[in-house]
Amino acid sequence: MVKPATILANVLIFISIFSPIVSANSDFTENNDLQDLHIVPFQNTGVVQIQVGGKRELDVYHEVRQNDLFVECFVNHFSFNHEKAGALHQEGEGHIRLYINDEHVGTLYEPAFLIEDLSSGEYEIRVVVVKNDLTSYELEESFVVTIN
Repeated sequence: MVKPATILANVLIFISIFSPIVSANSDFTENNDLQDLHIVPFQNTGVVQIQVGGKRELDVYHEVRQNDLFVECFVNHFSFNHEKAGALHQEGEGHIRLYINDEHVGTLYEPAFLIEDLSSGEYEIRVVVVKNDLTSYELEESFVVTIN
């Protein structure tokens, strides 16, 4: 089995060359440290998980490296679909809504992403899997990270 650190190193090299940067939601106030946040979605992590049967589940792996936070979401029986965002619900399709300290900071259509250059402090990160029509699949995971 490939170790997450090996995957992370390979993905970071690939991403730094080929990925766009998603800016944080413009809903932040001027005095919020997250207003200039950059989120880099990963196109492919190189890991494929195939599960037959069972219910849809979310597993989130995260790793802090200096001021960056790598997050990888494993959702079985699910496909990320940017083209149908806002459309009618299609079972098993959708995207991720990312919240930091209860503020929506990004909508992501890839299962892995890097949050760059977080300032020092403690952050509650919440990942919510949503349907095309923006309603929740009732799949979410929260965790707290500290940046020194």
